[in-house]
Amino acid sequence: MIYRLFEILDAQWLIHRETALSYLPVLISFLNGGKIVLEADDIKKPYVFAQGQDPINPVSRYDLDSPDIPDNSIAVIPIQGAIVSWKSIELISNLQKAEANPQIISTVFLVNSPGGMVYYTDITADAIKSASKPTVAVIMNMAASAAMWLISAMDYRIATSSLDRVGSIGVRVSFTDFNGFLKEKLGITVYDIYASKSTKKDEEIRTLLEGDNSKVISGADFINEIFHQAIRENLSLKENPEVFTGALFYAKKAMELGLINAIGSISAAFEYTYKEGLAHKIKQFKL
Repeated sequence: MIYRLFEILDAQWLIHRETALSYLPVLISFLNGGKIVLEADDIKKPYVFAQGQDPINPVSRYDLDSPDIPDNSIAVIPIQGAIVSWKSIELISNLQKAEANPQIISTVFLVNSPGGMVYYTDITADAIKSASKPTVAVIMNMAASAAMWLISAMDYRIATSSLDRVGSIGVRVSFTDFNGFLKEKLGITVYDIYASKSTKKDEEIRTLLEGDNSKVISGADFINEIFHQAIRENLSLKENPEVFTGALFYAKKAMELGLINAIGSISAAFEYTYKEGLAHKIKQFKL
């Protein structure tokens, strides 16, 4: 699992700031010699349920690969916690399974995420947008930053509470200089020596350490514009300064701004998904 830790530390992120800061004590503990145990026990797995059954009750669920999935079933794919690249790859794989199974008519994404890595977010959003069967986001607390990018690619977005928060459409860059820690705590001095022609290598960090953050801002602006363009296209939004400031909105305001489509109960969200899937199936049959 150590390679995943290295990937986390090296990644660019589209994530809600308060959530990112909540992970900081874990990083500090690791730097001070503490152990990080990456457990998979609480990871919510995708499943399938049939109309008329309780979608939340584990007894009513089928595995995504089960040969016993009834006709007109709904796939449920969680998007929970920080969206790391390997979760995004797995999400695409699960979506492809749902798309390929004729027993499944639509897909619900249960979303509670502060965002995640930049890497693979655009690819995952494109895969969701290309799905042939109806896709519905059911927001349960938060869909921020990278998670907002993903739900924007879905056909419909439903918040389950007026207290749900949606948005954070923006880019923030954090840089941590460990040189002082390494020298003072471990007695290690790091020297960076570049070839004479490598004037652009690590340019963002080199200029930042010299007091110039313009290169870092330029890189953030590049990612930010791609992010904004995806939101505009996916949601058919006109340029709205309030939407693209990076603010996080409660559900009612998010709906007014066009970031979500409705606020309703979980059962109503699943009922909507079923009806949309059935309508799509009938349409395909007629064609």
